This record gives sequence, C-alpha cells and structure tokens, in this order.
Amino acid sequence: MSFLNLWQEARGSVLRRRYDGLRARIDAADPAAKSACFGVVKSTFDLLSRHYARASSAERKGVLKHASKTIHQLSDAGDWPRAAGLTLIMLNLEARHLPGDDAAALKAATDALISGEGAYPDAQRLQRAG
Repeated sequence: MSFLNLWQEARGSVLRRRYDGLRARIDAADPAAKSACFGVVKSTFDLLSRHYARASSAERKGVLKHASKTIHQLSDAGDWPRAAGLTLIMLNLEARHLPGDDAAALKAATDALISGEGAYPDAQRLQRAG
C-alpha cells in the first residue's frame, strides 16, 4: 500500500470523526436551525457535486479551500446552521474520492442525510413550507 493511500485512509478517519461531531450538533439543533442547514444542502448540493466531480485534483483542492473559508466566515458570523450544511456537503464530496471503510461509512451517512433519508423529516417539512 502506498503512502498516499495510507494518508487518504487516515483522512477518511479524520473526516468521519468530524462528521460525528457535526451530526451531534445538528441532532441537538432546533427545527429552524435544521431547516437552515438542510436548506443549504438542498439548494447547493447538486451544483457543487457536479462541479467537484468534473474538477481535476488541483481544482478539487481549490474548491475545498474556498468552501473551508466560506464555512469559517459563516461560523464567525454566527450562522452555524448554514456552515453546517456546507460542511455536510463538503464531507460527502471529499469522502467520494477517498479509500477505506471510514470514507465509505461517511459517504453512506452523508448520502442518507442529503437525499432526505436521514432522521430529519421536520427539517424537510420546514424547507417545503419556507
């Protein structure tokens, strides 16, 4: 196994732990915060997913860097629900291109939330009403 594969598998493990913390925060959020989080996911995921899939490795790094900057700006402004939505998207996109069990589990968990099969029917109902 190459060093790059080992690094990528370790990255998958780090991202999975980051997801666990994010999920706990989303689980504890009120319905309005969940709605804001999943509103970002609903309005942004398809566009970012298509762009990320077509991007070169260097372009993907640029997308991740820009998203990270945006997430920090949103969080610093107190808009953690939208930051959480963007983080959820980026965790999913990055997990798609990583090997290993942790990355696969992360992709499956984030796919379920993004597709609406997750545990947030109230947030989905609020999005439709909003």
